[in-house]
Amino acid sequence: MLAFIVLAGTTAFSQLPSRNFGVNADNSAVGRNPRLDFAFQEIRNKKPFDNGFRVTGSAYFHEDFRKASIYSSDGLEGILYVRYNGYADLIQIRPRSENEEAQMLLPRKDIYCVLEATRISFERYYDKKGDYTEGYLFTLFELDDMTLYEKRAKLFKEGKEGVTSLELDVPNRYVESRELYVGRTDDGKERIHFLKSTKKEILKLFESEPDATKKLKRFITDKGLKLKNHMDVVRVLRYYETL
Repeated sequence: MLAFIVLAGTTAFSQLPSRNFGVNADNSAVGRNPRLDFAFQEIRNKKPFDNGFRVTGSAYFHEDFRKASIYSSDGLEGILYVRYNGYADLIQIRPRSENEEAQMLLPRKDIYCVLEATRISFERYYDKKGDYTEGYLFTLFELDDMTLYEKRAKLFKEGKEGVTSLELDVPNRYVESRELYVGRTDDGKERIHFLKSTKKEILKLFESEPDATKKLKRFITDKGLKLKNHMDVVRVLRYYETL
């Protein structure tokens, strides 16, 4: 059985536990069973450079902690209250008390959570530049041999001081970023690549099926879909599933 929580303030690792969280975990205690041992690791406390300017926006996609189901390869492990830090790319867990250090889920491919009906999993993938990297991806839609993912991030934009008295200071700010990725399964192995959200690139996913491609092209036009909107891309895949 897996260890699920990484704790701040220490770099010592305990032995991975062999027992299950249990489905009847105490929600008020963020789903943790005190009988379990946990892997200890310092939280990735990634903070932007402090240049003295105020900061607008947030590193989180929602400030409050929300209930999520935690899964491993063995199935449901328990319930935690979490929030996703898009700047540090980590899933933070609600502390049990004000004195408890910040905690996060251990970033591993065999541990994932379902938050508000969306699966968030730690994956290895090829990014926009073609570099092989890893991080959390949000599953938007799944077909038999294809999965559509979204990479959600909060980018930190450094502010600057106004050059003249007529110019206002520009504050530091977090800017939301969302990118599409597609996973294709071949011989039981999934390869995940960046997907440009244009009609040309979406249709290329189905280039081996000319008839389906024609119908999808007509569907996009008839419905007036704007594929920069990722949910419109989901509509295309959902329509393809009906063909």
